[in-house]
Amino acid sequence: MQFSTTMVLAALAAAVHACSQCPHPGNFTGFVTSFAPNPNYCGTGVSDVSFSISVPATYYNPPDESPCDAPVNVTNICTGKVITAMVVGKCTTCAANDIQLTAAAISALGSPKIVEWTFD
Repeated sequence: MQFSTTMVLAALAAAVHACSQCPHPGNFTGFVTSFAPNPNYCGTGVSDVSFSISVPATYYNPPDESPCDAPVNVTNICTGKVITAMVVGKCTTCAANDIQLTAAAISALGSPKIVEWTFD
């Protein structure tokens, strides 16, 4: 029996652990672009080689559930490669579940255009 690569990768992506105790539980799929993390919304010091993420502004609502400094698992849905990035930014131009990653994080993932991500 032969399975297509797409079906196998989709099954792997679906198996990514989603945080059920987080203020924003679930798996999210969106486009990824790069951003320069300094200065950043969360006021966190970030080096050029850090794996950092900027999430859509909607994830900062309500304000008392700010995702600043939260770990996020990001998966390249084409390769299954996973990294963990720390939330440092609030992306006011990102649509729905689109995210921004530092250049180091994008490179480590293999430069994907679409990723799946979840709060850890």
